[in-house]
Amino acid sequence: MSILTKETARSLAKVINNSLSTYYSDDLVAILGTGRETSNEQALQSWLLSRFASIEVGRKDILVEYSSQVLMQHLNDLRLEVAIGGKPELPIQQSFIPPKALTNRDLRCIARAIYLLILNEGSKPYLDALIELVQEGDGNPIEKITAWASSQTQIYTYFPSELTVPLAQRFMRKLKQASEYY
Repeated sequence: MSILTKETARSLAKVINNSLSTYYSDDLVAILGTGRETSNEQALQSWLLSRFASIEVGRKDILVEYSSQVLMQHLNDLRLEVAIGGKPELPIQQSFIPPKALTNRDLRCIARAIYLLILNEGSKPYLDALIELVQEGDGNPIEKITAWASSQTQIYTYFPSELTVPLAQRFMRKLKQASEYY
């Protein structure tokens, strides 16, 4: 038996990524990774290494099945957290850590993650129409969520992904208010 290595995590990430159904090649980056990865596969690798760093690697088929189950449970927990809401507070900026500016890429990544997290709340056409109602302007739903996220914050402390769940909760609240009104 051996401990999970980067190479094994990369292989696991590739297998798991191929079994997932997502809309974009980087919509898991701002959920599972730090927000600096360039693909779902890299975000999965980061997540696997952080979650299973000291797991003993025996039979890889069992590890793939187990890590896939844990991943799906984690994503479902996040979706539930976003759907329920709570108080969606953005992380407090620490005075001893200089803030970092969000890039357009960071904002698009966060927007795709928000879209993935709220997608369970209805069909894709319904969600797209609801986003069209609540968010004025040109563009597709991701561009509209990106513009909205940009209006909410421009900085982060540690990683861009720290903003994903609070922003998703805020956006979900906005969508729920609109759906109740219409």
